[in-house]
Amino acid sequence: MKKIITISLLSLLSTAAMGASFLDSVNRTKWGDLDVVWIEDNKFPRFNAAIYFQDGSLSDPFSGLTQGTFDQISSGTSKESEREISEFFDFYGADLKHTVTHEYSVYSVQGLTKDIGPVMGKVCELFSDAQYPQKELVSYVSRSKSRLKNLVTSHSALADRIFRQISLTETPYAVPVEGTLATFDKLNPVGLKERLSELNNAKKVLYLTGPSDIKKLEEVITKKCNWTAKSSYKNLVLKKPSSQSAIYLIPVPGANQAQIRIGRYVIPDEIKGKYDHFSFLAGFLGGGFTSKLVQELRVKRGLTYSAGAYVSMQRDYGRAGIMTFSKNESAAEAISIIRDIFQDVTAKKFTPEEFKHQQGHQIGGFSFTFEETHAFLSQIMLYDHQQRDLKELVNYPELIASLTPEALSQANLEAFPWERLTIVVVGDKSLEKSLSRIRPVRILNYQDYL
Repeated sequence: MKKIITISLLSLLSTAAMGASFLDSVNRTKWGDLDVVWIEDNKFPRFNAAIYFQDGSLSDPFSGLTQGTFDQISSGTSKESEREISEFFDFYGADLKHTVTHEYSVYSVQGLTKDIGPVMGKVCELFSDAQYPQKELVSYVSRSKSRLKNLVTSHSALADRIFRQISLTETPYAVPVEGTLATFDKLNPVGLKERLSELNNAKKVLYLTGPSDIKKLEEVITKKCNWTAKSSYKNLVLKKPSSQSAIYLIPVPGANQAQIRIGRYVIPDEIKGKYDHFSFLAGFLGGGFTSKLVQELRVKRGLTYSAGAYVSMQRDYGRAGIMTFSKNESAAEAISIIRDIFQDVTAKKFTPEEFKHQQGHQIGGFSFTFEETHAFLSQIMLYDHQQRDLKELVNYPELIASLTPEALSQANLEAFPWERLTIVVVGDKSLEKSLSRIRPVRILNYQDYL
């Protein structure tokens, strides 16, 4: 016992020291109109640059425009073809990625620090001179359509897509970021270049990790990227989700199991100041093998192999949800058990051991979140986007340790009120009868959500 206590204390001391060091390591400056956040990392001669654009798909006149703008940005400039651009980045071993959300977009570049000049110079060329050649665009549209049409063969991915659209129906966030079969044909070179121009003029933050000589990037970006910050975002105000009275059943061919999604969207007032409460709740419900959902659905009853939970937040909205699957014949039972779990957690029908175990699990795993320096960047970027103080991140273990069963109960009541939860099931049509014992069933066509 003495050894266990000693190890625990050393862990807490290590976490506290890491927290203080972390805050000191975050350097903020400005390069012209560009805000810059830099964390010095001398472990390897590599750099990681993530350009955050305070503009996402909410600005799209039709679904998929911003996604297509980033997807095809390297398809050709006035001087180089898609193949030549690809060979250039392959030669330098650079890794390019991008992410588009409704509220913001991120373009990331990783490479050797010695190559930062030519690599980032080429990235600036893409943002300044991308032409979106028609030939490559036709191929992109064809591939995108095929991917969506084939989604019916991946019932889990199809369930995620449909659940998002149905659960967010009352908001502008319901429109798919990646586009639809109906909107892909609207993509054209002129529209994509106009959207790229808007992104170039949006407020941006450059998040960097790497050795100190990474600062020479300032000259490259200032001379070649021509980025400004003329546009800014407008906060959206959403009303609380309305009551739900039906289960949405989406029949698909060849379904030997049912994909189950339960949840709703969350407005900022419901979660502001209590982010850690809801993070702890998500872990308690579906954060690993010992979580409540997995124990009840899998270990005790064998109804599923896995179950997960999340309560996530962006700036103006969030989502709370449960993800699992079961055999068609046991889908209704699984949903009923999930409902009972919500009721039990709200009523504090869980043991002190379960509660303490989850506290230890989340506190113990906290430090591992930052094993890679680029993990700092993603966390800082999220906190900046949410307009949160980084001290909340540093104090996370302390906040989790101070939580009470009453706080968990209240968080569950607020995140998962049964009457406001949307239930989507992707499976066999025969499920209608058993599901109707829980709520009236509305049958939908999956093709309407592609």
